Amino acid sequence: MDERSEENEDVNLPERIMAGNAEEVVREISEEKPVFEDKKEIDKMQNQQIKWALVLMMGIILIIVLIPFIKTNFIDSFDYYGLKFQKTQLGELTFYSAKFPIVVGTGQVLGDYSVNFRNDPRELEDIPVDISGNKIKFTLNKNERGKLDYGPVYISLNPFMEVCPQSGIALITMSSFMKDSGLEVFSAVTDKAYARKNNQTSKWCYDNGLDTVIVVTDGDTNEINELAPNCYEIKFKDCEILKVTERFTLIILKEYVKRFNF
Repeated sequence: MDERSEENEDVNLPERIMAGNAEEVVREISEEKPVFEDKKEIDKMQNQQIKWALVLMMGIILIIVLIPFIKTNFIDSFDYYGLKFQKTQLGELTFYSAKFPIVVGTGQVLGDYSVNFRNDPRELEDIPVDISGNKIKFTLNKNERGKLDYGPVYISLNPFMEVCPQSGIALITMSSFMKDSGLEVFSAVTDKAYARKNNQTSKWCYDNGLDTVIVVTDGDTNEINELAPNCYEIKFKDCEILKVTERFTLIILKEYVKRFNF
């Protein structure tokens, strides 16, 4: 029915009543919904929509805030031998970092020191270690004042071992850690003839004397062995030198944590 016909019905309303259709007209009028009731329903629907919009916004905010918090403090954070490690991603590089206090023999804390590993410390446990007492022992010598002091540490490389992409970072990181621990660290090679030809220092277990020697070489397995007192071998396979040097560093670090019980 078009607007014109509806207008005609309204105009002819008295005629319809007079024609005996009063009951039908009353029924039609009573069935029509009042305008104020429609407005109440619209307001109610709008209020519900606003509430759901607010709930949705709060949910999104919680997700944005909680996911990074949970990831940082629970998923990417873990304890390992008394140290709390934090996993961080910098571009394509993954680091496992931890801070520990620098404690002197008197128990005084001088500050904090940070270590950064490229491998998960927990996964490095699979690398076999065959050393007495699971402890790296460095030589102790008497200094000029008659007090015991740590002797030099030589990282002696097999000059004929496979050159790997991570060799540089592995050796620098390990030597830097030992230097920061108060040790004097020097480089050397295991082959005497090669050392003479290239004007380098030669170091091996039989001539370590007052020194600590750490032999680095490639092989068929990843492992750390004690070759002689104060002489250790770091052996790696398939260019996984960084894994084994980090495992060696962790042995030293675990002993430090155990010693000062922090």
